Amino acid sequence: MRLQFPWPGPTQRWRKLHQQQQRWQQTGGLPPALQRLVNTPLPGADTLLHDYPWLAFDFETSGMNAEQAHILSIGFVPVLARQIALDQAQHHYVSSSVTIAAQTAVLTHITPEMLKNAAGIDAVMEQLFTHLAGHVAVVHGKMVEARFINHYLMTRYGLDTLPIIWLDTLEMGRRHQRLQQDGREDYRLASLRSRCGLPSYTAHNALSDAVATAELALAQLACRFCSIPPTIGAILG
Repeated sequence: MRLQFPWPGPTQRWRKLHQQQQRWQQTGGLPPALQRLVNTPLPGADTLLHDYPWLAFDFETSGMNAEQAHILSIGFVPVLARQIALDQAQHHYVSSSVTIAAQTAVLTHITPEMLKNAAGIDAVMEQLFTHLAGHVAVVHGKMVEARFINHYLMTRYGLDTLPIIWLDTLEMGRRHQRLQQDGREDYRLASLRSRCGLPSYTAHNALSDAVATAELALAQLACRFCSIPPTIGAILG
């Protein structure tokens, strides 16, 4: 049975994306990777989602408040034609002068020693932007990654909200659960993976979570669209 998800139309969001892109293109002094990202043409709404590259990524941070916390690591992996390109996956620690709280170290398994020789946030974000150009951004819980990216961009360039297309597995899971009306409110990555019959992974490692998110997105879309290939416009909201 094909599952239907309530999904807003793409027209308004598409207009906002183009406005954001124009605003960024008029900004001077951007580093090469960010300039290339904002200059990359957006795909048409009728572009098949599986024909367009994805980049699944995840942040491990020292807290949830982007204005006070810091990004400790970033992991990302491309998805090309429904194939997760593990040979192109990357994991980067981010140097930080702040003290990592014991609770954060236990949760993320990141210690101060692991960050001593790490690259700075500018270099790591440059890597992310390089690989994000021309890709759908696939995350679990867009509010976290978007919040930290926006804070970084506002701090550096006085602008936020990159013109990129997001695919949020948490939001897809929430809409599915509401449609099913089963009362469950657990949208954690591991829980949604379990409901899709996917194996459990070690959580709170940026690269492991990025791969887990890519797998979940593929499973969710297969469930939602079955044999009908989804378009970019179908997931844009």
